[in-house]
Amino acid sequence: MIDSTTPIEFGVLLTPDHQWLDAAGTVDYINLHSQVLFKPAYFPDALVKKAAIINWHYISYAGDLKPIQATSGPVQPPSTTFKDCPALDYLIVPGPDPFLELSPECIAFLKAQYAGLKALLTVCTGSMLLAQTGLLDGVHAATNKAGLKFVTEKGAFERFNKVKWVTNKRFVVDGKVWSAAGVTAGLDLGAEFSRVHFDPEIVKLAKEASEYVPRGAEPDPYAYLLEGIELK
Repeated sequence: MIDSTTPIEFGVLLTPDHQWLDAAGTVDYINLHSQVLFKPAYFPDALVKKAAIINWHYISYAGDLKPIQATSGPVQPPSTTFKDCPALDYLIVPGPDPFLELSPECIAFLKAQYAGLKALLTVCTGSMLLAQTGLLDGVHAATNKAGLKFVTEKGAFERFNKVKWVTNKRFVVDGKVWSAAGVTAGLDLGAEFSRVHFDPEIVKLAKEASEYVPRGAEPDPYAYLLEGIELK
């Protein structure tokens, strides 16, 4: 469980046309457990102290401060650059076009941060995006099943073939890599991450405030999308 007296540094990688709910759903659910939400004016001090202190950092895939447009919603301004970003404890990678090419500078940044991360969280095609970095080589990971089916049927799977794709779960945890399947599975990943890392009383209150009943990793109602498809 995270020490609620120590601030944690949480990053979000912003890429062009990433699925907005991939980022917004996961970020907002996790942030429900922060002291920003548990204000002393409304909650006892003892309860506030159980909530996490979370500092959020939004990083563009280009490493600069130019705004990024997701699939919908407002333009998103990065809050830091590759150079100025602090050492992160956690990093969320929402899903864009899985064929988006990351620059050598971005890959170097991700590798440098990964070394010190407590957990890397990917949502939807975010895991497919990271396949090019080598960080997921040999790792069991979930991703958007429709996306994985598409690249396989188009004969483009080789780009992603070093990852051990799990096709029948909504999320997967392998070491410090936490990966979610398509879009809404990011909410379930955020909920499971929160259950494991935050105070149980805070987790219960966050669940009640959001009125969301998280799904477990199994059964996955969309596992049928990859049934009978050989990933090669």
